Amino acid sequence: MFVPFRLATSRFSTLALRRCYSAQPASPLKSNTIQSLHEKYLKGIPITVSTAHDYITSQWVHDANCDAILVGDSLAMTALGYESTTDISFDEFKYHVRSVCRAQGPSMIMADMPFGTFESSIQTGITNAIDIMKLSSKIASVKVETGPHTKDSYTIGFIKELCSRGIPVVGHCGLTPQRAHSLGGFKVQGNKRIEDISILCETAKKLEEAGCWAILMECVPHKVASYITSKLSVPVIGIGAGPGCSGQVLVIADMIGMKQNSLPRFVKQYGQLHSHAQDALSQYVKEVEESTFPNQELHTFKIKEDLWKSFLDDTNKNSNINNTN
Repeated sequence: MFVPFRLATSRFSTLALRRCYSAQPASPLKSNTIQSLHEKYLKGIPITVSTAHDYITSQWVHDANCDAILVGDSLAMTALGYESTTDISFDEFKYHVRSVCRAQGPSMIMADMPFGTFESSIQTGITNAIDIMKLSSKIASVKVETGPHTKDSYTIGFIKELCSRGIPVVGHCGLTPQRAHSLGGFKVQGNKRIEDISILCETAKKLEEAGCWAILMECVPHKVASYITSKLSVPVIGIGAGPGCSGQVLVIADMIGMKQNSLPRFVKQYGQLHSHAQDALSQYVKEVEESTFPNQELHTFKIKEDLWKSFLDDTNKNSNINNTN
């Protein structure tokens, strides 16, 4: 039957388009961005952040619809058993960042710059920041710990250099674990002298002026943190800084009880994963020792009786032949 060329072409085009569209991969999950978090901040809606240290914990955070994930160097202590955050090597840290980035979900990802990655020179720091950003396209920002601006002008300058190169930065002030020795230990900051409060306020302002899109503030009296938050035009994410901040972050191992240890005052524990895991493993050990696991009907695989019989017959024949020889 004759088919007009125009009609044939139309049919071909329709079929081709159908094949083309059907071959397209599913749209990727929409992730939060720095801009979407800033819009939430402008609306006065608290921003939620949780740390994650591997694929599993990252997927949990995504599934909980948390705004952002921080791959913090706290994983050195909570996941790897080191005594300090300064013990972890850059290669170890990057391994965990890659693992976190393999999970799928809406949470925006930011990563710490561990101790030793930027202190030796600004150029070294820039190179290492680029290395972190290139680990995955999902990484939206780095986080940099800075000391009081009166003692640590270097880090403020380094952050300014990163921002001027288009590398988004979250500045971290207050208690900065990488500088715990110079701060006299893990202590609340800005709670002793008026001078200390003023320096903390000035440091936060200088981080904003350097180009930070957000500030993480740790272990600061809630009135001080609220005051600083009100004076800045970027989000302040608090950890041990009270409810007056623009959002909150907690370490996932502390938050859900992954370890059996004492917790900082500012942590609320929302689960007891260590106890649940210990109970489950103890029950497993008990059932294996009592031969109640695995259950033959529930946990094993079957084989057809005729196949099994043939195997045994063949085995017996071969055994008899070998014995005769």
